[in-house]
Amino acid sequence: MPAEPTVVLDCRWLGIGGPGRTTELVLRGLAEAPPPGPWILWGPARATSDLAWASSAVVPIEEDPRVLLGQRRAFEIPRGDFHVFMHQQRPLRDLSSATVMYDTIALRHGSHRAVRAAKRRFLRRLARSSRQILTISDYSKSTIVRDLGVDPARVDILRFPFDAALADRVLKLRAEVVTEDVALFVGGFLPHKNLPRLLAAFERSEFCRDGGGLVLVAATAGQAAAFVDNLSPIQRSFVSVRHSCSQDDLDRLYATARFLVQPSLEEGFGLPAWEAMCCGLPVCVSDGGSLPEVTRGYAEPFPATSVPAMTAAIDACARSAGAVDEQSAARQSEALRARAPSVRDLGLQFAGIVARHLPGAS
Repeated sequence: MPAEPTVVLDCRWLGIGGPGRTTELVLRGLAEAPPPGPWILWGPARATSDLAWASSAVVPIEEDPRVLLGQRRAFEIPRGDFHVFMHQQRPLRDLSSATVMYDTIALRHGSHRAVRAAKRRFLRRLARSSRQILTISDYSKSTIVRDLGVDPARVDILRFPFDAALADRVLKLRAEVVTEDVALFVGGFLPHKNLPRLLAAFERSEFCRDGGGLVLVAATAGQAAAFVDNLSPIQRSFVSVRHSCSQDDLDRLYATARFLVQPSLEEGFGLPAWEAMCCGLPVCVSDGGSLPEVTRGYAEPFPATSVPAMTAAIDACARSAGAVDEQSAARQSEALRARAPSVRDLGLQFAGIVARHLPGAS
């Protein structure tokens, strides 16, 4: 009897931003409903082992997957019949594989034209060499099809789940802490995040004039330091910048902030907004990219390029947030729990996509 095909799952992004969170949720889902056959999990030893299941095997690697644009360990990938890479910054090898491509934002925002052209060539080659592309929203799928010329049939959308464990932790914590008069932003300090307009809009808001603060959580220490260096004295009076929050720290911010604001010019999904909503935290978001799709009537909206509209949305959200108590936060959380996939559902969907591409699949 022939051996069952082996799947290699790239888990190197665990603990690194949104891709790490996506990898974590996929692994948790797979562990709740283990897929058939052997799976090899290639990632940091401790973090990966904590999320493995009985029939999976961990091949440890501790190096940051961003080193040399993901190419340094290109020839050390474990052998298998099918590989799944959890980020578009992946080794450019011709393997039978699927790739998670979060967005094509880098083709429009930041860097020079020549760099953007090189990124487009990279992504097009990656798309050609992947049997299937996975992404995280209808908006992202539309941009991948448009920008890279990918057949829509070759793009599957992973439906981001309601993380009940996160929501339950934050809701429990909210009952134990005091809400602070701060708005929260979480994400990389990148050009498409629209932070200059956020600072301008927040400074004009009644919420700021009444003593409200703005907490910005950066992706890296370098981003945080560079951002603080460019703040004006007035901005320093209401802005607090943090970086590299642990999950416990982020839980506490979700529990204590008055509301979350996401002003992006474009997003492929908008994970902080989604997680804040799931925890019952009021949210105001721009109309950038996937954000209207993801928030679907649960957020105070504004056009990304209008500072006055952003200011009005911040004040409207601050006023509505003032009426939020533990019970109303729990009701919002439960409403989202009822409509969204579970972590287990994500694992089943992911395993089903992989199964279609294994040798011998019909």
